[in-house]
Amino acid sequence: MTLSIDQCTEYPCSAELLHATLTDETYWSDRVRDIGSGSRVVRHEVTADLTTSEVDQTLDPDAMPKGVRRLVGSTMSARCTERWRPIRPDGSAVGDYRLVTAGVPVVMAGDLALEPRGEHSCALIFRGTVEATMPVVGPVLEKMMAGDVDRGFSAEREFTMRWLVAQGTVPPTASAQSRRG
Repeated sequence: MTLSIDQCTEYPCSAELLHATLTDETYWSDRVRDIGSGSRVVRHEVTADLTTSEVDQTLDPDAMPKGVRRLVGSTMSARCTERWRPIRPDGSAVGDYRLVTAGVPVVMAGDLALEPRGEHSCALIFRGTVEATMPVVGPVLEKMMAGDVDRGFSAEREFTMRWLVAQGTVPPTASAQSRRG
């Protein structure tokens, strides 16, 4: 079974600014430091056509159903890869995201898009799937991972807005607007 995911997060900044942030090496280092839990940037590569950021992340097994914890043990990790193409003339951008867990056959993958929604507003859109190919617990894992997408994007938005305020690129009021939605 494969579950589809369609998620949209609004940002009170331009798509160009958000794209520059999501492709910035310092942003990724700071973001991973904020995540904690043994997460680390393993690669950040910029070419003329693509920016790739890869993160190894430790996942909390206590957040998983008991049956899954028995299978994965006390630790579970994943490699997250986020790639962005350059900003387009219309201010939009496209990319892709892939999360692969170690030791458990779960893959979340899909397309990313940044869409301008006005001069100081944009949307980060993820359209993808999550697939767990384990008999019996696979559908449980898929639902759990799909449910975490909204929380993950919300946490990413909150961190990103705090980071942009700290960089002086958006006013503190933009961060407050971000929390409202």
